Amino acid sequence: MDELRTLLGAVGTPRTLTVQGRDVQRFLAATAAGSGAAATRPIPAPAAGSIVPPTFFCPDPLVAAAEMGLPRPRPLSRTIDGGSEWEIYRPVRVGDTLTLVAQIAGITQRTTQDGRPMVLTVIEVRGWNQDGFLVGVARGTSVSYEERAS
Repeated sequence: MDELRTLLGAVGTPRTLTVQGRDVQRFLAATAAGSGAAATRPIPAPAAGSIVPPTFFCPDPLVAAAEMGLPRPRPLSRTIDGGSEWEIYRPVRVGDTLTLVAQIAGITQRTTQDGRPMVLTVIEVRGWNQDGFLVGVARGTSVSYEERAS
């Protein structure tokens, strides 16, 4: 566990992106899939200045962190995605330039109900707009655990 604790606070390489209408269009199309009639209608690209969906700045914090070169600890034999949550502080608009920074925010060791070791890693991705305002924080939890003996 000491080896894992050295990763606490590790930061990935910051990523800067400009919010493009066509990227928002693809995001909207992907999230509409399977939602009935809405999935069959073409979705237009939003115009410059349009507010984008709240989680657009970071749809999956574990994937975003990996893209920024942040290591995802996998100390035990199995690792799964333990879920994500978002805090939204400001709207993101088409045309904004965002800077995203991923960091390992927490590592805790636990045991499963049947006594097997488990490690939970919380990875945060913070996003700022071109004016320096924090637009949101996305948190993803990675759960590493030892499989049951057969």
